[in-house]
Amino acid sequence: MRKFSVILILLVVILAGIAAVYFLSGGTETPRFLTTQAVHREIKMTVSTNGIIEPLERNEVYAPVDGLVARIPLHEGAEILQGQLLMELESEQIRTALANANTALLEARRQEKTVLTGPSGEELAELDASIAEASLELEQVNKDLAVEETLFAKGAVARVSLDNLRKQKAQLQLRVDGRKRRKQEVIERYSTEEKQWEKDKVRELTGQLQFLEQQKQMESVAAPRSGLIYALEVKTGAYVAKGQLLARINQPGKIRLRAYVDEPDLGRVAKGQPVTITWDGLPDREWIGVVEKPAEQVVAMNNRTIGYVLCSVEGEPKELIPNLNVKVEITTARKPDALVVPRSAVFSPGGKPSVLVFNGKTAVKTPVALGVVTSEEIEILEGVQAGDNIVTNPLETQK
Repeated sequence: MRKFSVILILLVVILAGIAAVYFLSGGTETPRFLTTQAVHREIKMTVSTNGIIEPLERNEVYAPVDGLVARIPLHEGAEILQGQLLMELESEQIRTALANANTALLEARRQEKTVLTGPSGEELAELDASIAEASLELEQVNKDLAVEETLFAKGAVARVSLDNLRKQKAQLQLRVDGRKRRKQEVIERYSTEEKQWEKDKVRELTGQLQFLEQQKQMESVAAPRSGLIYALEVKTGAYVAKGQLLARINQPGKIRLRAYVDEPDLGRVAKGQPVTITWDGLPDREWIGVVEKPAEQVVAMNNRTIGYVLCSVEGEPKELIPNLNVKVEITTARKPDALVVPRSAVFSPGGKPSVLVFNGKTAVKTPVALGVVTSEEIEILEGVQAGDNIVTNPLETQK
């Protein structure tokens, strides 16, 4: 029992001594150095953002005329060849105008023929017959007048009879002359200007008819290129206006990426930089691309200010379809064999980048020159060597 009391007293004394040392030292511990080695490995600086897959070429088909959708022979997702019928429209306006134009042109051609070729044979024959009839009557009157004048000279007839025949002759002569003039007028009925006007009228109406026939042919809407029918924007029976979107045709694999890069990161993006694309729909897959066209302006998108960066996609992947939202990583800087340390290891006393190199007993502050900086690591260009033990919590040890 006495021995147990002695041991207990000794433990109390030891604990009291430890407590005294702790309070005399201000109640603090010597900072613990956390270290890692400076190593050579790849380091890269990236811009992480999102984007959308777009067709490399816009293959949107628009209504060439106003009309009703009469027939859609194919369905969404079907393959279609360039020039193959995509949709049949019916335009009542064009068909009515085409019928009216045909009627107007037919009438104009008839009138042109009359003007250019002159009167018909029937009309001329009728005029010649009337002239011949009047001429025969005139000839007979002339014979009768000669006989009457002979008799009058012998005193066999009265002057009244002679005067009547002379009046009849004058009237018949006027009739013959009038009908001859009428025939000449009919032959020369239209002037050169009138003939040219008829020609121009026929030419104009012919042009209008050809235009309407072309419009009629446009009722058959053909595919501008081969591909898959990605979307049909109208249904059979719907009325569409000229210029309205009818369908979208996608060429599988013929795509590009439009990356939405935030304004602060745009200065680091340049043509030719590699791009990595991922999609939640296929989480185990990655696609590679290249920056083709850096942003040329910034735009507002929701609560962000971004620039559109256009990128090519290698391999023509058919699984990446237009309007797909994807994740994007653009590598803006990369070194395959850089000397790197954790970013937390670098501090800047007095504005000069430095690290603490631990030699086993103490940590020595060493100025360094920095290279590529990422969110987790920093490249060291000068100041330390591979294998050096670098303190990763320098700010804590400096307290």
